Amino acid sequence: MPSGVRNQWLVVIFALGCLLFSFPLLALFNHADLLFGVPLSVLYVFAAWLLIIGLTFLSHEQRN
Repeated sequence: MPSGVRNQWLVVIFALGCLLFSFPLLALFNHADLLFGVPLSVLYVFAAWLLIIGLTFLSHEQRN
């Protein structure tokens, strides 16, 4: 992937991360509900974090 396109994807991933970790979306999952014994808010934070890391990895992957 060319450097210019990669930089554009990194800006998009950064904006997505800011959106996912903003207060309105975090407040949607701030309940006492448990899923597999883990609070829903904790699962949301780790899932969003994993998504951001995965997208960053895919944007830096080199293909021949």
